[in-house]
Amino acid sequence: MKCKFLTVNGTETRVLFEGEHNKDALLLIHGFGSCAETWMNNIDALGRDYHVIVPDLIGHGFTAPVDLAGGPPHPQAVAHLFGVVDALGVDAFVPSGSSYGGLLAALMYFQAPQRVKKLVINGSGSTFNTEAELAASLKGTYANGAQAFLNPTLETCRKRSQGTVYDPTSAPETMVFMRLTSYSQPWMVESWRNQVTAMMDMDKTRPYRILERLERLDVETMVVWGREDPRGVYASAVKGVQRMPKAKLVTFEKCGHLPFLEQPERYNRDLRAFLAGGLAAVAA
Repeated sequence: MKCKFLTVNGTETRVLFEGEHNKDALLLIHGFGSCAETWMNNIDALGRDYHVIVPDLIGHGFTAPVDLAGGPPHPQAVAHLFGVVDALGVDAFVPSGSSYGGLLAALMYFQAPQRVKKLVINGSGSTFNTEAELAASLKGTYANGAQAFLNPTLETCRKRSQGTVYDPTSAPETMVFMRLTSYSQPWMVESWRNQVTAMMDMDKTRPYRILERLERLDVETMVVWGREDPRGVYASAVKGVQRMPKAKLVTFEKCGHLPFLEQPERYNRDLRAFLAGGLAAVAA
């Protein structure tokens, strides 16, 4: 794994990456309040066969915040992600997004379907939860995040990292230390509060919801879900995937919100099968 800082649309951006540039590009997108290290168990393994690109989202990790002008972060986050792949000279790619990152990945398809070869959505209540379910989930996200963002200590960051996984030992200490460092940056609290407050306003985020247009997500899509996910409602994912023209739900048992972090060997294997052979090659 390597790291570089890029200026993307005027924003200082940290990107982790691995793999040769001439291989198929895989864009890994972390969830809200997280950072690129969420994918630490996948980057090197997948980088043997793919050009793996893992940016920190705007106002996350070690990527600078932007002025949201009181609006939700979604449109600027999508523009930033396109800016990252453009800066790296990548045209077509496969986005794999976690939680809020899954919604961003789907929004990238709707904005430029010719550039998205396949799509992977991981534990994304932002994509499949009803508005009422999403509002409840965001309250949990705020409560869980506030402990660490407003008082970043090793223990509060550890508690936050363990709060969304099924087995607390699956949250690596390395990620806990990275969160402690990133959350302690002087701009972080304001950036987090501005983003999460806007996201909790259903009127502001409604234009960026896609639950009502899943039938138009006309690209091969693997939806990965932990059965014990505390953030996304499993039944809503089942119903949503049934409405998608080219999708399969892959369920991870005894798994929480982050299947790729909690069960990386199986996740990497399933993702490779999907990328190489399509949905028919992946067991549900």
